[in-house]
Amino acid sequence: MDPRTLVSRIEASGSDSITRALLHEHRGLPGLSAAYFSRVLELFAADHNALSRLASSAPLVLRYGDDRALGYRTLGVTERVAGRWSQSARAFIRAGDCADDPKDRLAYKTGAVDSLAKAGRVDDAVQLGAELTRGLEALGERALAARVRMNLSHALLARGRYEEARDSLEGLPEVLEEAGFVVEAASARMARSTSHLYGGDPTVAESEAQATIEQATELEMPFLADLARINLAHVALLRGRGDESLETLLALRDRMVDAPVDLARVLELLGETHAALNLWPEALDAFREALSVGAFAALHVGHLHLGIGQVLLAMGRYDDAKREFSEARRRYRRIGNSGWEAAAATGQAEAWLELGNLRRAAMSAEQAVQLARLSGSPYHTVRALIARVATGYDERLLREAERTVERFGYAGVTWRIHALRAARKAGASRLAHYRKMFEAILQERSNTSSLTSRTTYLRDKSSALRDYLEVLLAKPSAARVAEALSVVERSRSVALLDEVLAAQAAALDPQVLASLEGLRRELNETRPPDASGTGSRLLAGSTGDMAKFQRRWLEATHRLVHDSQQLSGTTREDTAVFISAGRTLHAVVGGRSYALPIDSRDLERRLKWLQFELLAPMTDRSADADDALCAIEDVAKALIGPWADRLPDVRGVCPDSKLWRVPWTACCDLMGAADTFEVRLHPGLQGGGHLPLATDAPPALWIATHRDLPYAELEAEAFCARYPQARVFRTAAEVRRCLPNARFGILHVVSHAKHRWSNPMFSSLEFSDGPVFAAEVARSGLRADLVTLSACDTASMSVTSQEEPEGLARAFLARGARCVVGSAWPLDDEAAGKLYGAFYRHIREGHSVGRSLQSSRNEVREWRAHPYFWASPVLYAGYQP
Repeated sequence: MDPRTLVSRIEASGSDSITRALLHEHRGLPGLSAAYFSRVLELFAADHNALSRLASSAPLVLRYGDDRALGYRTLGVTERVAGRWSQSARAFIRAGDCADDPKDRLAYKTGAVDSLAKAGRVDDAVQLGAELTRGLEALGERALAARVRMNLSHALLARGRYEEARDSLEGLPEVLEEAGFVVEAASARMARSTSHLYGGDPTVAESEAQATIEQATELEMPFLADLARINLAHVALLRGRGDESLETLLALRDRMVDAPVDLARVLELLGETHAALNLWPEALDAFREALSVGAFAALHVGHLHLGIGQVLLAMGRYDDAKREFSEARRRYRRIGNSGWEAAAATGQAEAWLELGNLRRAAMSAEQAVQLARLSGSPYHTVRALIARVATGYDERLLREAERTVERFGYAGVTWRIHALRAARKAGASRLAHYRKMFEAILQERSNTSSLTSRTTYLRDKSSALRDYLEVLLAKPSAARVAEALSVVERSRSVALLDEVLAAQAAALDPQVLASLEGLRRELNETRPPDASGTGSRLLAGSTGDMAKFQRRWLEATHRLVHDSQQLSGTTREDTAVFISAGRTLHAVVGGRSYALPIDSRDLERRLKWLQFELLAPMTDRSADADDALCAIEDVAKALIGPWADRLPDVRGVCPDSKLWRVPWTACCDLMGAADTFEVRLHPGLQGGGHLPLATDAPPALWIATHRDLPYAELEAEAFCARYPQARVFRTAAEVRRCLPNARFGILHVVSHAKHRWSNPMFSSLEFSDGPVFAAEVARSGLRADLVTLSACDTASMSVTSQEEPEGLARAFLARGARCVVGSAWPLDDEAAGKLYGAFYRHIREGHSVGRSLQSSRNEVREWRAHPYFWASPVLYAGYQP
């Protein structure tokens, strides 16, 4: 049998027993080992998934083939693809030892250089590479020596010796091309790209990666082209284009599903990308999934611990972060990579600083600077210098960091430099640096190109923005108040305006919808019982691993938005804008700033006590109302009292930070407001809640059947009696079918609900056949003028990003709803039926949404005096052009 035919039959068999029988029958067939090795090399360059499937037969070919040296060489390649680096290195070295020709005895060991480096034995790799290079050059094998130099460059990169790696690569692609090693020449360009990522100029890294893609495409080597695309994803991250990186990586992940080494690298970078987009739970899940895949080189295991540490640091888990940074340092030190050890030391410094240990922070930061300088990595040096300046101001070091950033274009750093200067300076100079900081933040935000990343962009910048606002409002001249309002307008909930603008975007394609349906089925397998047992419309329990579910959902629905239009965001004269600046709280009304007689800590204490009093009827329906009313009045006087004389001019409030948890409806009632206040996510919003509802679109009812909510069905019947033409949807499946293009005038929702504080856009309305998530509503084609959410906590807003509160109400606002009414706490089933029955009666009589809501609250208050029953509705303002 021809050896190539035999290899084809082995590849097609898919069975070890069939392969063994074939090889036993054709034992020692001349040319078999060479034909098999040739096929392995073809797949190595083009299709790692197919190579992974063929790899199981490599030990059998070694046993039954005609050339043991080639057999071991083949085994070295297949072990490498599986991520078994030490076994790969041993196989390559054994291949050389078995070879007869002096040239082959050296050349066959070439692959061991890279495998040793990835196994963490970097010094051994460098030593072997140098020996092989000298030996091959002595034999006059310049081209083969060049191949060794390429692998040697990989070993040097594992050590973070970027300049030496570039020296080793100098002229290498040309030498390899001249010798006919076109695949190796393309790989050398790829290595040159890698040497510039964190140790040189990202612009060069990008151009070399593009050149590699072009060459690999010409050579029909899609796998090498994909490796170059990983480098392009790195460059996008360094340039602050996280969305672009995410798009690239999601496509690569789908192509590498059966290649564990490459899949693990993509997952690692997915984690870094999610972290750069401030999607911290999702980043943590990606890093941990990458660790579970395994097949990592020693350097990349360090990267995973570093990435996990950085995410935990951002999430405020400082002690856990320190442990991860220590593990990353240990692993980097073991392979002698001072640049990445500097990154881990920088993380340690930042964690110690958050914990208030300035001495330990300064010590770690100084170590980071020294290690980064030793490595010659400009990127790690910049990050280390910034950490060092944060522990003790040094303008000289800060200027060095600034010059490096300007030269190499690292994104996400400039605003930090200005923030450090602002914290150090005083007077007008301090404000000047805060202004530069804010403009840098807005400029970098322009790199975000998806709705998700725009929503999360300010999460790590919120503290610096509040310091800026605190300085402005410490001496609130008219100019400074106007500047503070401008900062609020340009930072707070601007992503919501983007979402409203994109409300007419095309619906998700069928493939994405099928993927999401699969995710729903997985989640439903872990759903809790549908009964809360409390008489409220609050869903008890939790649902599975929401971080993993949320990451997979966001990745499935990630979509770039290129629309550059902007909605108006100018503060309305009838809005009271609340600003949390440091610990101080301010209200800006009619262009004047009022310092409130309560700070953020005192507010939090009072709100906790108020929550206890408000929810007392959940355990005792006859609970006394006076204590709760006194607690509300106490908060209302602190927040509204200082500007109570302006109350008649105000129709809406725009809260901030912990102020989202204030029961604004009850506060405004007790302070004598003439109408229900709108709560505005952005100070430029006006939902028209003070106007009668005018719409020609049909009404709709989403009603979930739950045994523990006997009044829900009565509420639904009352709604349908008033709106007999209403479309009724009783299951999540029916609701989901209407989401792509439904248009309603009124949408009334009666169900259980669950607000997820850490994953607010995965808060859900619960039906008998599963949940409908806020995220799927927000990305749907649904349109409704008035949405009422008669379910628990549907008005709750989480501030995982202080500038972009999220929850179920926001999801409907994002679809362009003019008004959304939800409940600020667990909604009593019986009270809900009474309240919304009266509400729609007043709506049908021609009253405004706000006045109808106020009248219906008053009716419920006559039935039950405790505010738990009547004060929960919140009226959110949407966008009204």
